[in-house]
Amino acid sequence: MKVGPRAALAAVFALGCATGDPLDSVSSGGGDAGGGPEGGSTGALTTCDTGTPCGAQCVDLQTDPSNCGQCGRSCVLPNGEALCEAGECALGGCELGFANCDGDVETGCEVEAACQAGSACDTACGSVGGLVCDDPCAPSCAPPVEACNAIDDDCDGACDQGAIAGCRVGVHRAYNAATGHLFTTNLAEAQGWGLEAQDFFYLYADAAADLRPFFRCAKAGGAVFYTESNDCELTGAPVETVGFIAPQPAGGAPPTCGAVPLYRIRNDSVGWHFYTVSLAERDAAIAGGWVDEGLAGYVFAGP
Repeated sequence: MKVGPRAALAAVFALGCATGDPLDSVSSGGGDAGGGPEGGSTGALTTCDTGTPCGAQCVDLQTDPSNCGQCGRSCVLPNGEALCEAGECALGGCELGFANCDGDVETGCEVEAACQAGSACDTACGSVGGLVCDDPCAPSCAPPVEACNAIDDDCDGACDQGAIAGCRVGVHRAYNAATGHLFTTNLAEAQGWGLEAQDFFYLYADAAADLRPFFRCAKAGGAVFYTESNDCELTGAPVETVGFIAPQPAGGAPPTCGAVPLYRIRNDSVGWHFYTVSLAERDAAIAGGWVDEGLAGYVFAGP
C-alpha cells in the first residue's frame, strides 16, 4: 500500500526528538487519513518558540535534568538532588545524612554521614576531645583545653601551661650554717630558716600522670633530705609530702611536661644533702668535695 507524506512524517516524530531544519508541529486535530490511530496525531512537537522539542514537550537541554544534553537523558543521582548544568548532570546537594566524599557526580552522595558533633574522640596527642562535623567527609577531633594533669591536652606541644591556678607550687630554697639546706613550699618557713631563693623550682601540688610523691625526711641534728622513698630510704617515716616530682624519662622519651633534672649531692663530713637544678652549681660542689648522688627526679622551671 502506498503511504502518504503526512503519515511518513508522523512515524518519524513518534520515535523521539527531531533534529535538522525546523518543521511545523504536527496537527493534533482529527480527520487526516495518514494520522495516528483513529486518525489522531502522535502529539510529538517539531518546533518550539524556546527550547528543544522532546516528544510532546519543549525543554532546555542545558538545564532540564530529565533531558540533560539530549532528549531522554535523565539525571538520577543516589541520595542527592540531580541538576543539569550546561548539558551535563550535576549534584545540587545531598539528602540529610549523606555526603559526596569522592567528588564523583555519578556516585551521588555515596557516604552515610554518621558523625555526631561533640562525641568523644582521641586527639593526635592522646587526649580526649570532641568530634567536629563541619566536613562530614573528614570529621576532626577538637582537643580540649588544658587541665592540671601533666598531659598535653590541647596538642600544642606543652602541657599545663598558662599557670593553671594551684596546679604547680613553688619550692623555696633556704640555708643556715647549722643544718644545711631546706626546700619547702612554705615561704615563711624558708624565711625563718634563711631564704636563698624564692620559687627555686616547682612541683605539682597533686598526683597526676606518672608523677611521684617527693617526701621530706628528717635527719639527726635537724638536717633534712628529700626522696621518692616512702620510708625515707629505710630511715623512718616522711615528715611531709612536699609535692609531686616527675620521674627520669625512660627509653629516650622527653621529660614530663618539659621538666628539668634536679641534681642530688651529699657532704659526708657534715651529713647534709643538697639539691639543685644548675649543673654548674652541682659540678662546683663536687669539685669542693661533695659526692654526686645522681638525680632526685625531674622538676619544673615555672608554674
